[in-house]
Amino acid sequence: MKRAKSMISTAIAIGVAVGTLATFNAAEASQITSWDMSSVEIGPSTTVTDPDFVFDQYNYIPEGSLTDPNTGAVATGGFMPSGYAKYVVGANFFTNGAMTWKERDTQGPGLSIVNNDDVTGENCIMSAGWNPDSTPDALEMSDWWGVDVKQCSDPWQSSKRFKMVSYVLDGSVDLTFQVSETATEEIYRILEKYGNHTGERVTGYTTQLGFLDANGNFTEALPGQGLSFCLRNGSKFSNTAPTPSSMANQGELDSLMAHGLFGAPDKHHTSSGYFNPYVRATFGLLAGETYIETTGLSQVHRDMFGEWLPADQMKGGYFFDMDGIVYTDNALMASCDGVFDEAAALAGAPNAGCDGTWVTYRESVDVVDNGDGTWTIPPSVGTDVRQPIPVDAATLEAWASDPLWIPGDIDDLANVNVNTYMTVGNIDSWPTNDGNGNASFTIRITPTFDATVAQAEPGTTDPQDFVVSITAPTTVTP
Repeated sequence: MKRAKSMISTAIAIGVAVGTLATFNAAEASQITSWDMSSVEIGPSTTVTDPDFVFDQYNYIPEGSLTDPNTGAVATGGFMPSGYAKYVVGANFFTNGAMTWKERDTQGPGLSIVNNDDVTGENCIMSAGWNPDSTPDALEMSDWWGVDVKQCSDPWQSSKRFKMVSYVLDGSVDLTFQVSETATEEIYRILEKYGNHTGERVTGYTTQLGFLDANGNFTEALPGQGLSFCLRNGSKFSNTAPTPSSMANQGELDSLMAHGLFGAPDKHHTSSGYFNPYVRATFGLLAGETYIETTGLSQVHRDMFGEWLPADQMKGGYFFDMDGIVYTDNALMASCDGVFDEAAALAGAPNAGCDGTWVTYRESVDVVDNGDGTWTIPPSVGTDVRQPIPVDAATLEAWASDPLWIPGDIDDLANVNVNTYMTVGNIDSWPTNDGNGNASFTIRITPTFDATVAQAEPGTTDPQDFVVSITAPTTVTP
């Protein structure tokens, strides 16, 4: 796949920035100090916009028990000042993309910068909010919110990733950061979830490090200019000899779909993926010093669904709520072999909103109550073993009357977890340098569709038909 050219654009979307590096003295390094939100428009509040919304025990926080890390406001009246919205995503909205979050232990503006982690001393760009595991002695669900501001070293699955989404195809989303000179070169881990909300199929995306001028024009950084993608140990990639993700350790250079959908058990996952229990679905990456480009989506995904699905064309799933808490991850037990309508499904539509057949890629859909608050979920068999098993009408009828069984979009199909590192170095040659030891830089991400390599989803027409439009809208309505 061709690498996307540096684009000149005045349609600024979203803003986060990341590190820099080069060969220089320790005294010429820089540190990320803040997310530059000067070009960020805050979206309309999602707090209780649904008249049917009802606060429940999982929304409650004892009065005065928490302080908002972004505003310093103290929880009053039993709720955090920013509010919470059930099933609704809070967001900063832009023309080309957005920073999004679901307000619980993650809070607005959805992204934070950690310098000198309070456990490991490392630096990272991650989600904003609290570590939900920082109240391990809590006895009531209403107390399990966490009291410590999120850190790079927080436990696995503690909502550490900021979530950035693209709204248009071939339109760039920009994250800009402010930096200041420090005495040491700094390495930053980037904990990101990237989502396809373009309404189109996507074959890949390119991430660039560079600079925005006052008019929003973007220029990719030059090698050795002080911005570099790197490995965990700070070793910089090269634009002339870029490094494939297959040559890096997992967690250093990845673009991974959720393990619950594809993949074998590993140190973090005791169960296998629903659709394939052997092979993880990923975008291959090729990393240079100032850019990272994708090399294609895994065949295990393309053989089932074609190219990357957008969020508004999700496949339907039937989930089992193992702990009775809808906010936590639920087990995917069945999928709709056909077009799925989530709104209709939740309203009680026939066949749970699926115009085709409900099937399972598990050995069965019979879950076993272990009697201790846990359930045993049947393992997946995967397409490499046999075809999925149809779910009979009696089972679907039983699910419809059981609140622990929930139909919904398999929305993780529209997201990838991106793991990268970068270094921040000398800012003397940056065009954004203000002459007083401060500057800014930008990470630009651009989704693309290449019809020459695209693979159609089985049963659909030519891949080019996936591309409806590449014209950016003038406004975005949440």
